Amino acid sequence: MSQERKGLYRFGGAALMVSGLLFLLRDLLDRVAGPPPSSGVAILAWIASGQLVLALANEVLFFAAMALVPAVIALYRSLVDSDRVAATTGCGIIAAVVPILAVLDIVHGRLVYPVYGIRVSTPAVAELVVAIFYGGLHAVGILMGVATFVLSLAMRRGAYGRSIAWLGFATAVCDIIGAYPYAIGPLLTLVCQLFFAAWFVAVGAKLYAMRSPIASYSSS
Repeated sequence: MSQERKGLYRFGGAALMVSGLLFLLRDLLDRVAGPPPSSGVAILAWIASGQLVLALANEVLFFAAMALVPAVIALYRSLVDSDRVAATTGCGIIAAVVPILAVLDIVHGRLVYPVYGIRVSTPAVAELVVAIFYGGLHAVGILMGVATFVLSLAMRRGAYGRSIAWLGFATAVCDIIGAYPYAIGPLLTLVCQLFFAAWFVAVGAKLYAMRSPIASYSSS
């Protein structure tokens, strides 16, 4: 393996691990803030009482999303020789998720950060911003579930091994279930979030330590 590819794997693997931990941190901050109320007036009170936590969650989400950029490039390169279709499909979906997260983060930021002195200050606007943000996260959860499942199919063979692949299959199910936090409750939502972070860290660690092209490994 060339030094350039080895460096890509190390950087991408580290970025994927950092991204997973940052997503988990954002989820924990979200739990501290609590779920948004269902009325605009109550949402404004919720923002006022948890402004610092919401602001921190917003910043963490930005860096978690940006860390996916080098991660998805390295992940694609590590899998393309083993299963081009699955690598292209799975990594392509994650690549599409990155700008979605960036836009959602901008929308969420309007809850806590003023722009030219303008901030969310009316119940109707507060309801719209919250609906767009959490509705967008619902879509992201489903997309990540599909991407994780497809990538796990490719990971059954080669350097990643069956244990990470099966963790990926379980994570894909959790991603889909976790896209409905308002229906499954806080405990099951936390379990789904832990699976999401664990898969990122496990795949990132394997990618970081990769020394040879994936096709040269046997299944483990």
